[in-house]
Amino acid sequence: MPEAESQTGPRFCRQCGAVVPEGTAVCPRCGKRWYMDRVEQQGVELWQKILEKRSSAGPGETTTPEQTEYRCPNCMAVLKEPVEVCPHCGNSTVKAKIVPQDRDSEDIEKSKVATESSPKVPEFVKGLASIKGASKRAGKLRLRKKLKTLDIIIICAIVVIIAGMCFLLARQYGLSSLFPSSKPVVPSQTSTTPPAKPVISNISVSGITLDSAAFGWSTDIPAFGKILYGTSIAYGSESPVDNISASHSVTLSGLQPGSTYHFTLLATDASGKELSRSDDATFDTLTPPIAKPPVVSQFKALPTDVSAIVTWTTDKPATSQVLYGLDKSTSNSTPADSKLITSHSVRVNGLQPNSTYYYRIKSADADGDTATMDPPDVFITLVTVPVAPVIGDRAPDFTVNIFGTQDSVSLRNYKGQKVLVAFWSVSCPECDRELSLLQTLKKDMPDVNIIAVFIDSQPGDIEKTVSQYKTQNGDLTIPICVDMYKTTAHVYNVEKVPCTFFIDGDMIVRDIEYGTFNSDQIEQILNGL
Repeated sequence: MPEAESQTGPRFCRQCGAVVPEGTAVCPRCGKRWYMDRVEQQGVELWQKILEKRSSAGPGETTTPEQTEYRCPNCMAVLKEPVEVCPHCGNSTVKAKIVPQDRDSEDIEKSKVATESSPKVPEFVKGLASIKGASKRAGKLRLRKKLKTLDIIIICAIVVIIAGMCFLLARQYGLSSLFPSSKPVVPSQTSTTPPAKPVISNISVSGITLDSAAFGWSTDIPAFGKILYGTSIAYGSESPVDNISASHSVTLSGLQPGSTYHFTLLATDASGKELSRSDDATFDTLTPPIAKPPVVSQFKALPTDVSAIVTWTTDKPATSQVLYGLDKSTSNSTPADSKLITSHSVRVNGLQPNSTYYYRIKSADADGDTATMDPPDVFITLVTVPVAPVIGDRAPDFTVNIFGTQDSVSLRNYKGQKVLVAFWSVSCPECDRELSLLQTLKKDMPDVNIIAVFIDSQPGDIEKTVSQYKTQNGDLTIPICVDMYKTTAHVYNVEKVPCTFFIDGDMIVRDIEYGTFNSDQIEQILNGL
């Protein structure tokens, strides 16, 4: 009923059933409009009458419903009989608990006074207690709302997951893979973006040799690379780079020495299609160095009856070897001396007397450049050399005893070697100085054989001289021999001492020196043997 209408009895909220003070339009318990409009009031009055008849009927009695029209208080649909739930709208037809009209007015007043004077208790408690089945229906409604909210959350989550998967697939494979079309895709004839053209820079050529060269270059974006090269602008050869990168390098091999090559660098795609290229450029492979063999000069041969000494000089240090023979083929050779020198001397042994020999000089420098004398030169060996103690003749053989031992020394045992024979005397002061000189020479030139022969000397004097030398100078390694009866001295025509004979490997006397001389003179003579 409207707020303006007067009411003699207590008023109850149609929502929660609480007592509503007079003059109040909103229920103090549930906070909603408590009164009903006319249509609602008619429905409530109808149900109130039905409930009163049911409550007043005794046990076994039946109530005969009045032939009235039943309507739903929510949708006002016509109902065949009273029901608790409307079959049309699905809402409860019992809006509130109706208090019977014959309720004791005194109880009503007590309830009113208690309501107004008692401490304020949560009104929803009283309301729920006064409504028939309200708590159960409220629980169902709350559960239904929660289920609807949960369904909405699940649906939203599924939509988000599907959208995320579609985004990832589109990013990975493109939109065309997600939405395949049976219709062939016709390329657009309007505007297509051409592939980017890499810019080639930082071109370098290094490591150039006789037949190879290394190349390096860069591109501003990653691309495949290729180099075209050849001895002309037409190129003709290529070397691709198999990997995609912004930094490229290629090494070419099998090039021609001393040649000029043209080259250009390409940037390509994976199929080898050219995207950009550099300008034509050139490089030169190295030229082989020109061989410069040693220059041979001042060559000559000093033959004997069975050998010859060949000497020559070179403009730079080189090895020493002589090729020789009885004809121009010079099929025989001496062992190669690997020492790099400029003054050369090689002995050729095993020759025939009174014969003509051809010989070539062969010398190689440190780089392996070899000079071979051509045409060959010739020399003629001597007729059988006479035996005599003179320069150019063969030295007479002799045998002398070593002082202080039972051993002896024979000249023939030194054939093929350089020999120095010195005749001394203990009464000669120069001989003492020469003994020290020859001992030093033996240490410096171990390939020279030195024989010291004392003549006109007694064994006691010789022993005194040797002991004095060992005391002053140390060890004495050259053999000290004694010619007691001057037999060997007579054969060599020794008239005064000291007298020194220089004999080569063919036992040919090459020099005879009387008196003392220094070490440089001795070495010069021995090197010429």
